[in-house]
Amino acid sequence: MSQPIDIVQRSLPEPELLVLDAVEQIERDIVFRVRSRGRPRCPSCSGSEVSYHSTYVRRLRDLPWQGQPVQVQVKTRRLRCRNRHCPRKIFAERLPGVAAPQARETIRLTQTLRRVGYVLGGLPGSSLLQQMGMIASRDTILRRVKTTSDRPQEGKLRVLGVDDWAWRKQQRYGTMLMDLERRRVVDLLPVRSAASFAEWLRLHPGVEMITRDRCGLY
Repeated sequence: MSQPIDIVQRSLPEPELLVLDAVEQIERDIVFRVRSRGRPRCPSCSGSEVSYHSTYVRRLRDLPWQGQPVQVQVKTRRLRCRNRHCPRKIFAERLPGVAAPQARETIRLTQTLRRVGYVLGGLPGSSLLQQMGMIASRDTILRRVKTTSDRPQEGKLRVLGVDDWAWRKQQRYGTMLMDLERRRVVDLLPVRSAASFAEWLRLHPGVEMITRDRCGLY
């Protein structure tokens, strides 16, 4: 493998799982054509007794390359589960660490959109991302912010932070709830009110300590 191709291979999401077959430029997009070398398992029964069925190309948006949009085209296998007791007969191989099932973007791009949305909000975040080669509408960014993190939450929520956040500055606000021990957002409420926060607490018992801003709203 030549040195430039080796550099691109190492830049792929989960380079140990994906094999780079080709790099192309189509209009403004850089296209990485890859395939998986993982050993597939049935997502329902976790069985490894599978057989080949067919393939299709899965297209995933990824982080930009030198300011240009990147698309990862994964040659994905469809397989048959040979476990007679499994309810799933045909499935597509999963890409752990690369993309969530049925997602159209890589996990690392999703996390980038979410972080920019937390800091800047929808419209300013969309403008900044476009300059960096990541095209995303303000609605897409806000959906990523509202989506629960892909990582499972370990243990119970003990120390909760409460603050407001802006859907649209000076017009519409919601409530942001954070796990302060793990330093991550756990939920976003669509309105800013003590009543909605109280209802959330009733549905999530076990919180031992709450911190809030000084406005007194909550």
